[in-house]
Amino acid sequence: MTTLYANPYNIDASGFYFNDADEFTEKSTNLTDRYGNPVEEFEIDFIDGDDAALFNACGINQANLSTWFDDIQTLDDHEKINLYYLLNVAGYNLSQALDKVDEPSITESSLRDASEELFDECWLHSVPESIRYYIDYVKFARDCEMGGELVEFEYDNQTYTCTNAAVG
Repeated sequence: MTTLYANPYNIDASGFYFNDADEFTEKSTNLTDRYGNPVEEFEIDFIDGDDAALFNACGINQANLSTWFDDIQTLDDHEKINLYYLLNVAGYNLSQALDKVDEPSITESSLRDASEELFDECWLHSVPESIRYYIDYVKFARDCEMGGELVEFEYDNQTYTCTNAAVG
């Protein structure tokens, strides 16, 4: 469960913790400042849960809070990694990233390991056995990264590589 905090911009009002959209709506609708004026604008802070990095990458605020609860929290773990990549690495905005969430091909591995697997699957069969010992996977990985085909990134204390970074 994700715990968020609605921090009012009005310094004469106290904020509140909430866990879902209905709770936010209920608490924000009834909130007034010390003078009895309704409080309408809040900064949304991530307090506790598993998706802090994704929450920050999504740029969640009061205007798109429903997107967090309706569209993002319902994603499976693989889709959340893809969304994080699209937002934080590829530079898409939230709407674009949600539309493309199924497109990235991401593996839980380092750039070097992903490039070795790519080379082995595509070209190793055509390299004579006696030459295979001379293949420099580190340099191949660097070339793939410089060419934009592979991109390594960190998410949730884990290393991932997008293996179709040059697509779209």
